[in-house]
Amino acid sequence: MKKYSLLFVISCIWGSQFFFVELVTNDLGSITLSALKALIGAICLTIISLFLPKVNSTDNFNKYFWLALFEVVFPFILIAQGQKYVSSSIASMLIAMVPIFTLVFFSLFFKKKARKLEIVSIILGFIGIVILSWPTQGMMNVSGNIFGNVLLILAAMSFAVSLILMEKLEGGSPVVHMRNVLWIASIILLPWAFFFEQPLQMSISNTQILYIIILGMFHAGIVYMLYNLLIQEEGALFTSYSNYIVPIIGVILGYFILNEPLLLKHEFGIFIIIIAVLFSNGDIFRK
Repeated sequence: MKKYSLLFVISCIWGSQFFFVELVTNDLGSITLSALKALIGAICLTIISLFLPKVNSTDNFNKYFWLALFEVVFPFILIAQGQKYVSSSIASMLIAMVPIFTLVFFSLFFKKKARKLEIVSIILGFIGIVILSWPTQGMMNVSGNIFGNVLLILAAMSFAVSLILMEKLEGGSPVVHMRNVLWIASIILLPWAFFFEQPLQMSISNTQILYIIILGMFHAGIVYMLYNLLIQEEGALFTSYSNYIVPIIGVILGYFILNEPLLLKHEFGIFIIIIAVLFSNGDIFRK
């Protein structure tokens, strides 16, 4: 089905970004990398928008501003700080709470009633993420640092808010919507990069420049365009399931490219997540 294909493509793009980030993160500051990704993504979508009919997007300016904060700026700060105290496996579990918070926020603030299958699907998906990401060292790593856990949970909540805001965007094209959001995020992040990290003094290779361009074009520009398109067609709740699939992509790529082990818990977690995503569409089971 089209929506599952689009969800899979989005998850693949985001799942692959960790490999490119790993290749540049040691030589480039985190704020600088985020700012460059946003800027290159904005330029990419601006070029694409030149071939689209002109539309009036000023009515959504306030939403663009808050989207830039909740989708790009706030999560960057929260995740960057949170991962200093919490292992990557625990971080992935906490960020995977995005679908849960999306459902809770919809219910609390928009009085949207969730279908039973949606609730089952979200719970199953989170269980799958816990199994997939559970640290091999055991329970001692789970408690982690309370401060780091709180920051990552706030990041998940921020992503959930941004999903709902995207669903509330009125009219226009996904290209135009996300072009404007990324330009605003760039304007916010670039001064921070110069103030905290002095990017002009950083030394990076030509190959790393290519990786940064790829990150900006595909992992910011194109993927956000597809993300917004899926939200407009299927809603924020379904689109939030990409947070369940991204870790699967990471495990699979790690197995085939980095020769990392594929354990039984990985296979079991992946199976549960796939069932959870299928549960989001009741028609499959009725058929």
